[in-house]
Amino acid sequence: MTTESLEPQQSLDIICKQISNIDNHIEIVAILNRKGRVVEMTARDDGVNRDLTPHKREMLFMEFVLQASMNGEYDDEFGKVKGLILQREKISAFSFQIYDYLLITIAKPVSEPIMIQQRIAEIISSYTQLEY
Repeated sequence: MTTESLEPQQSLDIICKQISNIDNHIEIVAILNRKGRVVEMTARDDGVNRDLTPHKREMLFMEFVLQASMNGEYDDEFGKVKGLILQREKISAFSFQIYDYLLITIAKPVSEPIMIQQRIAEIISSYTQLEY
């Protein structure tokens, strides 16, 4: 992870809201710090957010951050991770590195995850100097 930070903080809220409006399947958009703590989050009241206890949600977010950190170990050999898609029976999840943060999007299963991933990347790129 780089030491740059996304400024201003208000941009994080805007990014979350814009990503949550990409598709009706999107239920949670969260920006996490290196410890897996929520810096900014937009979530629908129904769906997966309702099904997760605060403890389980915290553990899930820490798992995403740990995975991102582990993936960074291979940046020299394979280049930086542009984004990840995780498809489970009940959710599709997307993660992107944004400077020192990790952006996580959790949705009901989607039929075209690559399209959603590309739209998320476009929104991130419009607010950052990062290319996806």
